[in-house]
Parts: sequence; structure tokens; C-alpha cells
Amino acid sequence: MAVLYFFREPETLYDCASFICGLQFVMCCNGFSGRGTGFAITRWKRIYSLGMAGLAVLVLFVSLSGLLGSEEIRSRMAAVDKMVLSIAALEVVMSTLVFVVTVVSLQAAARRHISIYVRLSAMDTLLMRDFGASLNYRKLLRKNIVVLVTVTVLYLGAITSAVIQMASGHRTLFLLSAYCYVIVTAGPHFTGYVHMSLVELLSIRFRLLQKILSPKFLEWRFPQRQLREQRVRQAVAMVQELHQLIAEINRVYAFSLWMSMAHDLAITTSELYIIFGMGVASMEEREDEEMQLNLKREQHKGSRVLLGYVALCMAAPLYKLLIGPFYCERAVLEARRCLRLIEQLDNWYPTSPATRQLVNSLMCWRLQSRPQFTIGLDILLNRTVLTLFVTILVNYLLILIQFAMTQKMGEHIEQQKVALQNWIGI
Repeated sequence: MAVLYFFREPETLYDCASFICGLQFVMCCNGFSGRGTGFAITRWKRIYSLGMAGLAVLVLFVSLSGLLGSEEIRSRMAAVDKMVLSIAALEVVMSTLVFVVTVVSLQAAARRHISIYVRLSAMDTLLMRDFGASLNYRKLLRKNIVVLVTVTVLYLGAITSAVIQMASGHRTLFLLSAYCYVIVTAGPHFTGYVHMSLVELLSIRFRLLQKILSPKFLEWRFPQRQLREQRVRQAVAMVQELHQLIAEINRVYAFSLWMSMAHDLAITTSELYIIFGMGVASMEEREDEEMQLNLKREQHKGSRVLLGYVALCMAAPLYKLLIGPFYCERAVLEARRCLRLIEQLDNWYPTSPATRQLVNSLMCWRLQSRPQFTIGLDILLNRTVLTLFVTILVNYLLILIQFAMTQKMGEHIEQQKVALQNWIGI
């Protein structure tokens, strides 16, 4: 693809991962960068990550304070729906909190994070040297570039368009606050994609080990019994290593992913509530007089435009929220397939005591180790977590809708009382 003309052909795992890890470093989230022979943590990289993160948060709130101090901005905000303003304030506070938690947690786990790539790179070296495997780093790099460029264009395009439309006399402050908001929100969203990329790296190696552990490949590639048993032990050790890396990924990303997904869930629920509220408002507008109808339409126009841009910006976190659990579940299924193949080794080679002993030891290890991708307080990150999120979202949304309808009913009753008192002349 033409987009790869700007990037060097990846030769190692570090070349493949340097693109997404470099972007994560630019967004102040991981504290390391590098390529070729490995990643490194330095004092200046730490200073950049923590300093730029603090600066982005400071400039965001300073620019927002400057905008709120303008009479023109306050008058325009008075015409916007109050619920939209409350959702916008909630989004700024929650996004900042999630960004700070993500930066702190990933900075604290930076060395553990690097060790994951070090162990994967060592495994790739063994796969290519001893098993003749061909790891297509170029394909994975191309996928990362295409997905990230698409999401970036969509995200920046939505925010820039919203700023251009809303900014009338304070364009500099609007742009400054908007791009600080991009830094604050893009870091946690992008961290979710880096987690998905790591999960995919594990899934690819599980599938490769399934091919290696097939009896046809072993007998064709290693006809000598002693060499074949040695390679089988290496393959089984790699399967165990990948299972241990699942636990390492959980330790690095569990807390930041949990905060990010909770933020995405809260904002999605609020947006659905706003959409419902606008639908109710539009139904009520049909019953008013023409003058009131035009006035209400003008008041709700800015809210609808803002909601449209916010909904477009939610495409990136929703992609992470919906696709991430499927990646994790697929990797766990691939790991189980590898273990089932290892269980059959003593059936394929019944005359090999070393193979039988290897299978028995692995079965004992498997009883003690049942790795799963988790977030937060050991919440399993698989397809069932989507059901949990949808259940929470629907229940919370129903409570908000019921509260809104009760409030509307109370307002109508008060209006009827006032109309009746005016009619009887009280």
C-alpha cells in the first residue's frame, strides 16, 4: 500500500510495534520509545511524558476559563439545553481524570510493559531460527497504520469542524482548548488500541504454535526423534510463556482500561439520554404556536449540532469498547486450542517417555493456571462483558427516562393549575 512508502520495511517486532508505541509516547502515556533493537526508558522521556501531560491539562482548563469569562460565550451557553451543558462539563472532568489515571498507571508499569515486547521478541527469534517460521510484520504494521490514520482523521475532523462552526470571536482559545481536549481524550482511547494490538500479537503466535504442534509438521520438519522432542519442549515452553504474558498484560493495562471503559459507558448513556430528551422536545414542539416553535428550534439547533459532533467523536471509543473484548476472547480460545494439541502429544508419540512426562507436567500446570484477560477488579474481558455493559446502560437509561418523564409530568400539572386559576380568576 502507498501509505507504507513513508515507513521502513519492518524487520523485527520492535520495528512493527514502534509506530503504535511511538504514538503512545507522543500522547504522554507510556514513557518509552525506540525501534530496531529495542525500546528504552530515559529520564528525559519521563520528563516529557509527565510534563506534557500536566501542561495539556493546565492549558485545557485555562483556555476553558478564558472562554467562560466572555459575555458572548455565556450568552450562547444560556441558549443551549442545560442537559447538554451538564454532559459537556461531565465529559471534561471525567476525561481529565481518566487521562491522569492512564498516564500515572502506565508510567508506573513502563518497565513491565517493555518486558512484554522483550519476551515476545525473544520468542520470535526462536520461532524463526529453530522452526523456520515467517512472521509477517509488514501486514500487522499496515493494519495499524490504516486503522489509526482512519480514526485520527475522523476524530480530528469532527473536533476541528465543531470548533470552526462554534468559534466566532475567540477562535484561538477555542482551538487551544479543542486540541488540548484531543490530547486528553486520545491518550486513553489509543491505549485501548495498543492493548488490542498486544492481544493480537499473542493470538497470532498461538495460531502459529498450533501449526508447529501438529504431528505432520513435526515429523516432516524434524525427522530425528531426539531433535523432535527438543523442539516439542521448546514449543510447549512458548505456550506457557504466552499464557504468562496474558497475566503481564493484565497487570499493565487492567486499571487504565477499566477507567477508560467506565468513562465510555457513562458518556454513551448520557448521549442516549440527550437523544431521547430531544425526541420528546420535538414532539412537544408540534403542539405549540408558530412563534414559540421557531424560538425553540433556534434554541435546540446548537444542541443538535453539538450532539452530532460528540456522537461522531464517540466512534473511536465505541470501536474500542465493542471490538476489544472479541480480540481477548479469540486469543483465549487460541490458547485453549494449543493446550488441547499438547494433550494429544502422548497419544501421537506413545513410545516417548519424555513426551509423556512433558504432557503430565503441563496438565498439572494447567490446573493451577487459568489465565484470562481482565480489567479492574478481575472483570473478565470477553464477550460477556458487553452484555454487562449493555445491561448497566439500559437500566441507567431507563432510570433517567423515568425521572425525566416524572419531571415533565409535574411541570404539566403545574401549568394546568396556573391555567385553571387564571380561568376562574383567582
